Amino acid sequence: MNTDNLTRRLSAILSADVEGYSRLMRENEEETVRAMTSTERP
Repeated sequence: MNTDNLTRRLSAILSADVEGYSRLMRENEEETVRAMTSTERP
């Protein structure tokens, strides 16, 4: 895999992650912060 292709794939993953985080914050900011800062992992 060349560097340009890898960069595009990583950019797409990061974009999707940011979009998901934004959606969670919009739906329930308090619970999202609690889940993101929790030391417990599922």
